[in-house]
Amino acid sequence: MSKRLVIGHFYKKLLNLYGDNGNVEILKYRANSRGFDVELIDIDHDVPTTSETLQKINLLFIGGGPDAGQKQMVDDLVKNKAHFIKEYVENDGVALLVCGSYQLLGHYYLAADGNRLDGVGALDLYTQHFGKKKPRCIGNTVAKLSDKILNDPVFKTLNCLDGYVTGFENHGGRTFLGSNLHPFARIVKGNGNNSVDGNEGVFYKNTIGTYFHGPLLARNFHLADFLICKALGVQSIAPLHNEDVVLESLAKTVHTASLKLK
Repeated sequence: MSKRLVIGHFYKKLLNLYGDNGNVEILKYRANSRGFDVELIDIDHDVPTTSETLQKINLLFIGGGPDAGQKQMVDDLVKNKAHFIKEYVENDGVALLVCGSYQLLGHYYLAADGNRLDGVGALDLYTQHFGKKKPRCIGNTVAKLSDKILNDPVFKTLNCLDGYVTGFENHGGRTFLGSNLHPFARIVKGNGNNSVDGNEGVFYKNTIGTYFHGPLLARNFHLADFLICKALGVQSIAPLHNEDVVLESLAKTVHTASLKLK
């Protein structure tokens, strides 16, 4: 069991749409508050990535970004870092990927003009933008976590929002999962991966991909603690001071709201 949370933050300056970098701040605060040391490693174009680099990391984070930001990093991601990220994911490394980075870890992104942008290929999924034929997926969201997460022994000790997560989405691309992948959650309100099959995000090994901005972990502390536990190899962590009372009240509010939306 590691007592040190080492977060590898990829493309911090380029991928911070809707405050996605706040997810790293939440992880750092919540780990520090339990007495764990936290080290942040910024990984950008000028940082060589090797197997040894990722062996130092026990939690990988990549946020979402505007098209301009993604264009600036995609060549480096695919040409220089793809092999090592795939290796990290397959070796049960803990990762959180938001929106654009979630898309880019799949096989490809098919743009509205027909151009294909190859991805990392770490996840068996693809994304297609249908242009004006489909409206953007945008707005506040509520989803029920997948059974694969809900039944995880670690998550069972942390589930304080009745298994729900909330967030905000804004994306034009539609993502489709391969048959061997489990979604991160099932949509109650919002569009999720593609506004058709009811899936939201992906949960593969210890990797979570999602369209939920927000930042996600500021709204869903139980998910932050789940990632911390997985990264550190601990089975549970105590709630922060008085937070169990606060979250119990919040869970009732979220549950009531979700029932009204069905």
